[in-house]
Amino acid sequence: MIQLEGVYKIFGDRPKQALELLERGRPKGEIYHETGQVIAVQDVSIALHEEELFVIMGLSGSGKSTLLRCINRLVEPTSGKCYLKSSEKMLEITTLNQTALRNLRRHQISMVFQNFALLPNRTTLANVALGLEAQGHTKKSRLETADRVLDLVGLSEWKNSYPHQLSGGMQQRVGLARALATEAKVLLMDEPFSALDPLIRYNMQELFMELQKRLKKTIFLVTHDLDEALRLGGRIAIMEEGRIVQVAGPEEIILNPRTAYVANFVKNADPTGVLTIANIALRVDADPALVQRSDSAEKGEGAYIFKSGDREISVFTDDQNRPVSARINDRHLSVEKMGEQNVDGFDNVFFSVCENIPIREVMPLKVNSPFPIIVVSDKGAFTGIVTEKEILQGLIKRGRFGESAGPGQKNHM
Repeated sequence: MIQLEGVYKIFGDRPKQALELLERGRPKGEIYHETGQVIAVQDVSIALHEEELFVIMGLSGSGKSTLLRCINRLVEPTSGKCYLKSSEKMLEITTLNQTALRNLRRHQISMVFQNFALLPNRTTLANVALGLEAQGHTKKSRLETADRVLDLVGLSEWKNSYPHQLSGGMQQRVGLARALATEAKVLLMDEPFSALDPLIRYNMQELFMELQKRLKKTIFLVTHDLDEALRLGGRIAIMEEGRIVQVAGPEEIILNPRTAYVANFVKNADPTGVLTIANIALRVDADPALVQRSDSAEKGEGAYIFKSGDREISVFTDDQNRPVSARINDRHLSVEKMGEQNVDGFDNVFFSVCENIPIREVMPLKVNSPFPIIVVSDKGAFTGIVTEKEILQGLIKRGRFGESAGPGQKNHM
């Protein structure tokens, strides 16, 4: 949907000289001291998929907001190309004249700013309708659309209020509604929640994720908040000194940081909301010293026997490899799915959970259950177990740059 190829942005009156020095391998600090040119973005090439929520993050001054503005040319790239897929064709944004660029901003790419950017003399309804006014819609049409979108973000009762009468979270919802009202396929969001209090920020993130499920926009979101990036992003790009140093999903970022900078960036992240049970489970294909199977289990049915300390845990499956019962030492119990309503207490059953559930959601169950948790695939097939040991490992699990990230994990350089 959006594609960037070799994008550079250099602030100053001698960008060509700075580019030449970069090509010779000179560091950006030396170039600044020698020429006065500020290299904000250097050699960025990325592609966003249609309906993807793509997050750019990095420390202040890393170039993330400048890169975002290069896409719609609020900041003109020094070199490189930016493309937008439009009507099955790739439109080169960097070659558009001013008329075509204005049309692109009005109809295809909307932007949500950190500081809300509401007009103080307009009501909430009129602020939301602003983009539609620029598109040339009739007054009746734009007010009807704005009214509908305000309902979507839960602000219908405040449509006649002015910005100074709204809280920060409400003002940000107005800014989001204004971007959504234009029905643009692409949203550029520059730290949209950073000015909000923590609780309001969390609620806005919840609303934002719910809206994305329904509206399926292509979103390029900038943040410096790691927890926000891990929570929202399908893919995350981390920037350092104007470059993108790693692009990966949240799990990969946590487990396999590509550079020492990324490892240091994510070292204080809470992994339990990102890593899933699949990341920590003792799996059926583990070391034979830990997991044994009967001959019938080799055919897809029978028993899997796990060794955990001084305990022997057996899980019995049907002919479709679905767990039906389990035994710990000499105690034989049934298996029930987490959340089943017909279960009386935690002392009578082994619970099963889907492997794609975050660790954080399973921790309360493990606290209350005296038995290991049985792990299944999204189709119900038995894949492994989780004991107290695996939960504790999940709490501290990290990949370290230049070191093995653990069993079954690799560092990708």
